[in-house]
Amino acid sequence: MKNKLAYLRALSQKKAAQLSTAGALTLAGIGAAQAAEGGGSGGASASYSQAFSTLESQAGDMASQAWPVVIGVVGSLLAIGLFKKFANKST
Repeated sequence: MKNKLAYLRALSQKKAAQLSTAGALTLAGIGAAQAAEGGGSGGASASYSQAFSTLESQAGDMASQAWPVVIGVVGSLLAIGLFKKFANKST
């Protein structure tokens, strides 16, 4: 049993080391890809800001379309609650 536990401990430490190495290599690869793409240059920054401004405008459009639905649902729930309240009082 002791040998099994020692084996499992060594195996888990080996796997942890492999995972940390894979994580470090992944981060290095991402950094290299951004450097090759010009991640620090003004062009990439402009494209990022354009993407976020597009995302922001789309989110605003979706929110403006969702408000009537939200108001309808909340109003319906309030009306149902009031109806149940008055129905229970009348009985």
